[in-house]
Amino acid sequence: MALALAAVIIINAPVSFGSTTIRQMQMASVNQLSEQQIDNARLIIGIGRGGDFNDRAITIALMTALQESSLRNLESGDRDSVGLFQQRPSQGWGEPERLNDPVYATKSFYGINPDIENPGLTQIDDWHAMSPTEAAQAVQRSALPDAYGQWKSLAVDLLGTQDDVEALS
Repeated sequence: MALALAAVIIINAPVSFGSTTIRQMQMASVNQLSEQQIDNARLIIGIGRGGDFNDRAITIALMTALQESSLRNLESGDRDSVGLFQQRPSQGWGEPERLNDPVYATKSFYGINPDIENPGLTQIDDWHAMSPTEAAQAVQRSALPDAYGQWKSLAVDLLGTQDDVEALS
């Protein structure tokens, strides 16, 4: 048991953004992700491939879910945020029960969920020309707009290790 626990090293340190302090969680490598986190990443990748998104778009989605939930499907979060992408019902993302469905939440992030009006990635003008961090922020409208960038390397590595994921619709 001690060896299994030692294999997961998480750095959990307070980070300050002006008057806001958050707990920052960084995972050093793909090998340190849990089975649940890998499964959620594979879902994000599969839905991205099923929607004909390129690797850059999938990387943006992975970066976002890493920042928002550490690739975990959370029932609650900051304010009324829920799910894999910590989307807020009060901001037009849908009902909490629906947002707790990782497929619904992922399709909403990509902008391929016909059940919501909030703009997902595909509805953001010129998202292709934005940095991945800017594109994630354009969708999420986070109070911490620069936080997504810290996850780019892990997102790229994660996508690179999951090349057997098939497209999901």
